[in-house]
Amino acid sequence: MLSTLRIRHIGVIDDAMLDFGPGFTALTGETGAGKTMIVTGLSMLLGGRLDRGRTRGSSTVDGTLSLTGHTELAAALDELGADEDDGEVLVVRRVTRDGRSRAQIGGVPVPIGTLSRLVGTAVTVHGQSDQQRLRDPEAQREALDRFAEAEVGTLLRRHREIWRERSALAARVTELEELLAERDRRGTMLRDALERLEQADPQEDEDVSLRAEIERLGNAEELRGAAGQAALALVGDDDGPAAAPLLAVAAEALGRAARTDPTLEPLVERLDSVRIELSDVAAEISRYAEDIDASPGRMEEANERLHELTVLVRDLGAMLPGPEGPAEEISTLLATSRTAAIDLDRYDGAESERAEAASRLAQLETELDDAAEALTAARTAAASALSAAVQEELHHLEMPDAEIRVDVTAQSHRSHGRDAVAILLAPHPGAQHLPVAQAASGGELSRVMLALEVALSSSRNDRTAAPVFVFDEIDAGIGGRAALAVGQRLARLARHAQVIVVTHLPQVAAHASTHLQIVKSSHDGTTSSTVETLDRPDRIRELARMLAGDDASDVALAHAEELLDEARAVTAEHGTGRAAAHSAGRGAER
Repeated sequence: MLSTLRIRHIGVIDDAMLDFGPGFTALTGETGAGKTMIVTGLSMLLGGRLDRGRTRGSSTVDGTLSLTGHTELAAALDELGADEDDGEVLVVRRVTRDGRSRAQIGGVPVPIGTLSRLVGTAVTVHGQSDQQRLRDPEAQREALDRFAEAEVGTLLRRHREIWRERSALAARVTELEELLAERDRRGTMLRDALERLEQADPQEDEDVSLRAEIERLGNAEELRGAAGQAALALVGDDDGPAAAPLLAVAAEALGRAARTDPTLEPLVERLDSVRIELSDVAAEISRYAEDIDASPGRMEEANERLHELTVLVRDLGAMLPGPEGPAEEISTLLATSRTAAIDLDRYDGAESERAEAASRLAQLETELDDAAEALTAARTAAASALSAAVQEELHHLEMPDAEIRVDVTAQSHRSHGRDAVAILLAPHPGAQHLPVAQAASGGELSRVMLALEVALSSSRNDRTAAPVFVFDEIDAGIGGRAALAVGQRLARLARHAQVIVVTHLPQVAAHASTHLQIVKSSHDGTTSSTVETLDRPDRIRELARMLAGDDASDVALAHAEELLDEARAVTAEHGTGRAAAHSAGRGAER
């Protein structure tokens, strides 16, 4: 329920606060007072645009929305982090003259799309050119599904579950078929490449090691000479000094001194360690010199192995490319071969997976067909019921000769089934049934829309989350008995929903439980409007003005009071008192 609405600086409205009742609220006022600005403000609250010509610097709309019964909306706002106060949330929309727009829900800034999506679940605005349900085939199908939620809801949810599973599985089958086609193109090549790689059995960085070894073997004589010279400098020979004998002399001298001064013992130990390390280094140098060309044929073997690996990289690099292109080293080739092995495993499993997926997909197609047929049957039955319900409402709305038909026809299969729904109208006997937006006049279109809303609202099983309907001059183009009938049906709709109506007809306003008047005033050449809540005497004067253009005429006041009392009596009888309605209709036409 929309509890309050505050509008600031929109058109002629400077600052107005509206307190809505829980049932039927009527908004009336003289032409040019700003009634349309109220609907404009409500539309802004739903994310609608504001004409710059109606903006004075900065235009702001604040709305207080009750969350009672709106479980999904409350959960969405809780996830958003919006604050609520006693089950109500404050929605704010601000638009500046330069086109900048800001929105908040419960103190949390949100994009305009989010504002529209969330608040739009609770509030529906119907303007004079906004009877969307009567124009959009998708909206008409959704209306039929809501009307028959008990019969259609479970079937529709089941159909959508199957549709999602089938869509996902069909996409997977396509992937597997592409994988199998790739296997046919690449599988044999990959297997041959991996077999050749396995036979060669290259080791990680083996080509790098071979190049280093070949470089070493190519300089064996120079390296051997350098090693011999180093060994001679360390251990020496009989003809000259060397590091090891000199180190032994130093250790012996320092050892004798340590027997006199024990503080030298750590240095003696360190000299001993150096002697041992020097001896080890000399031994390794000698072995290096002996082994550097221990096998005369090693150079040839290394060159042959390096050539084999080079050819392997050249041949297989393009067949097993890596992220940066063909491999140029053994290590890269080995890495890409592991990826190729994974691909082969995928290829091997794709055949069986595709067979299983195809079998399940065929099963799902059958289930989907069955679910779609069940949906069609349920919708067809519901279409007859909705046609009858709307037809009954049109009878009450002074369109007894009009004939409504809700057609369910076949269309391409979609997530919601194979049904296209169209609401058709024959406005008089013998007329062809046409889409209602084409067949109805302006006043008839308004009444058909109202009849549909009343029928849909009456079919709701859950009354806790009453929707909010806003009608902008739904009574345009009608009068007399038809206008009175519209007021009665709006009152009936208000039993299951909150109804806010901008009207210029007293027959409609008289049926409201809350009556708000937009009052225009002029001061210093400036016109502005405010909103007042009317009590009974004020309502009678406003109805008299609407009836006769004079709120002081005794005749008009008496007529207005009679109209108000008769409307209240009819509303108390839940709109079933046809005799009272006819009597009030005659009074309204006087």
